[in-house]
Amino acid sequence: MEDVIKKGIELGEKLNSDYCEIRVENIDLTYISLIDGRIDTLNQRTELGAAIRILKDGAWGFVSCNIEDIERGVKDAFSLAKNSAKRRKSKIELAEVKPVQENVIRKLEKPPKSVPVSTKIERMIDLYNKFKKYDPRIKAVSISYRDGEGKRYLFTDEGTELIQDVCHVWNYCWVTGEKNQLLTSARDEIGSVSRGFEYFDGEPNEEIVKRTGKRVMMQLEGKEVEKGSFECVLGPRVVGVLAHEALGHLSEADLTVNSSFYGKIGEIVATEDIKINMSDGVVPDGFGNYKYDEEGIKVKKVDIIKNSVLNGLLTNREYAKKTKMPLTGSARAEDWRSSPIIRMRNTYFEKGDFEEEELFEGIKHGYYCVDFRGGQAELNSSFQVGIQEGYEIINDEIGEPIKNTSISGMAIESLKYITGMGKKLSFENGRCGKGQEAFVSSGGPKMRFKKGAIVFG
Repeated sequence: MEDVIKKGIELGEKLNSDYCEIRVENIDLTYISLIDGRIDTLNQRTELGAAIRILKDGAWGFVSCNIEDIERGVKDAFSLAKNSAKRRKSKIELAEVKPVQENVIRKLEKPPKSVPVSTKIERMIDLYNKFKKYDPRIKAVSISYRDGEGKRYLFTDEGTELIQDVCHVWNYCWVTGEKNQLLTSARDEIGSVSRGFEYFDGEPNEEIVKRTGKRVMMQLEGKEVEKGSFECVLGPRVVGVLAHEALGHLSEADLTVNSSFYGKIGEIVATEDIKINMSDGVVPDGFGNYKYDEEGIKVKKVDIIKNSVLNGLLTNREYAKKTKMPLTGSARAEDWRSSPIIRMRNTYFEKGDFEEEELFEGIKHGYYCVDFRGGQAELNSSFQVGIQEGYEIINDEIGEPIKNTSISGMAIESLKYITGMGKKLSFENGRCGKGQEAFVSSGGPKMRFKKGAIVFG
């Protein structure tokens, strides 16, 4: 494999490209979906292909192709770059890097490829059966499973020769309940990129059913929320949605120019009474954990907001040069068919110093939001998030469950209403879409907000 890639790099040099990069993926994938106890999809395939990027005269040329077509792909990418350069006004430049030569190996207890498909299906059927036994009001269960295992190669004409073992396991449940012709649903999504099938030993089916079934029943039986703004406490999973959707995307340097963060580096963007740090990088068991990005840059922690001040942006080589910000290892591609773009990995608020009970003290009437069911945000930091587990707060105490709830607001403004941050960090693993899919984590501590920050309804 390496010899084929090197020949492609040599051809790029002969063509006099300004920069030549070849990524190759060789990954075995499994995808299974189970709908109401029936196998709907069973797909196993090997993803083997090359992604070629060439920079010439300030423009990119990108081609994806089969391994045997690498030389033709290099020629096509070079041609695309030259023709694009004729029409490009601003020329692309790349931040300088130190080339790396490394073979990154992952050791797995149960590599996904070693686990029979029948075992994976049995686990899903058992999960389905446990959901159906949980409560007769559960009417529909959809379960998806995905795994992948293999290698990624990155070679450049600057001397980078990087080989990385890659792996992931992922499970998603969508469960629907019915009561008096009212239908409602709850979701559960878990996964790992650092462990193999052994990951599910720590995520037993019983626990998945318990937490998801509970949320479905709460949506059937809970009370309606009052509409308006109230004091509230957001749990780590909901806090993570704000960190990722409403703030994290604003810090991706290719989006910052059109976002509420534009021109605010060095400015206070959050309450000064509570020192807020919001970071992105590698965290224990994070779903975005890899040592290097798709440009061969070592992943680093980025303090996006530090002590309430907008401090950093997520960059790739192009935008690090353009913005004069440090390289952060944030260039990610969904697969060999995609060109790398700036993406988050594990985005979260750092922990504070409040005890659990302090976060609820003095709240006469408010809400506690524990988990979310979908969310969206805009580059002006406006957000709306569906809540699938939440409770009233009455006289400092957690009260009855609530249903049919969403929260909304402007994240940039909401940061100024934070009055407390808990001592314990927690994360949820999921996916992000920005034209391409990427595995990510998000989270933080429990956080308390004054009235005026979050609108319920």
